[in-house]
Amino acid sequence: MDRRDVLICTVGTSLLTNIDRSKPEESGVSADLHEKLRQARQSDDTAALAKLLLEIDPTSRICGAEINSIEDALRNKSLSLRHLFLFVSDTADGRKMGDVLTRYYRARKDLDLETGEFVAVEKLQDENPKDFKIHGLRNLVREMGKVIQRYTPERIIINATGGYKAQIAIAVVIGQTLGIPVLYRHERFSEIIDFPPMPIAFDYSLLGENSPLLTDFERDKAFSLTEIGELDERLRVLLEEIDVDGEPLFELGAIGEIFMLGYRQRLSKPHDLPPADEKRSPRFSDHHYPKGFKDFVTKVWQETPWIITAESRDYSGQKGIKGIGFYVRQGRLFGTYQGKDNFGARFEIFTTAKTEDGLIWAADQLNQKYREW
Repeated sequence: MDRRDVLICTVGTSLLTNIDRSKPEESGVSADLHEKLRQARQSDDTAALAKLLLEIDPTSRICGAEINSIEDALRNKSLSLRHLFLFVSDTADGRKMGDVLTRYYRARKDLDLETGEFVAVEKLQDENPKDFKIHGLRNLVREMGKVIQRYTPERIIINATGGYKAQIAIAVVIGQTLGIPVLYRHERFSEIIDFPPMPIAFDYSLLGENSPLLTDFERDKAFSLTEIGELDERLRVLLEEIDVDGEPLFELGAIGEIFMLGYRQRLSKPHDLPPADEKRSPRFSDHHYPKGFKDFVTKVWQETPWIITAESRDYSGQKGIKGIGFYVRQGRLFGTYQGKDNFGARFEIFTTAKTEDGLIWAADQLNQKYREW
């Protein structure tokens, strides 16, 4: 494994649990130090607790799974730690763990740490299982995604040892999806292990075909089946179904968030969309169109250098048109427009894309910029 300098670490409460439950003779530290740890824990003195930890061998079991596993990674020389991000639960003990570990690693004189911080993931808690499932895990993906976007996958290692089992599982899937090494150490293991690469991949033609709806879901919107109309069954694995006043609503789930994160990180690049050498004005057949339709199509064409031209298309089934959106069907890029009177129309966009991946990227970019429902 190449040496990397950014560590993303899922965090539980093993350190605090060890201090609460261990007996002095079982702790691996002196009775005096054990008592000081216990007093710092009981008084919630995170600064004192971090300072006491500096006196203990980081491989000692009382330090907890997070410190033990990070030390393994450091000693195995797979990690050249410069930037540390600790993802903790949305609980009092979670924040205490984040504070203790952040203080501890910042104070380690044997490390050349430039960044050390913790992130309390909103709604990642065990008091409300529904919030945990629908929002907590998705927020975990989003927060990890921010770090990954900042540093790029090539510099990152994920330590998925601490925290809730679902939290660990999500971290593993993120790593496998983005090609990031994932480390794990079970309490009975003598050393940390890395997960072997697994063939986890998504079919991003699904994004091209459903780009308007996935754009809305990514923006935290939720919809009923009535609002969506016909739901592509392949989308269901990416969504969570929630009940609001007796009516089922769909919103993006944790897997859906990973789906979008994977696309943004690995495939969302304009590989084959150079500016058009010769642009041609949009063409419109002799039909009645929604007010503003021609102006909108012309605006998109003018503002997008890789669009060669656009042409209006048959707009039968206009009741199924949901606002402004862009999607790919059978290797072709289409757009929709809905006027204020709910009258809709469609158009086809001709680009410099040479592959379907390029068309999917184009649909996603146009939805990011122009999508309205």
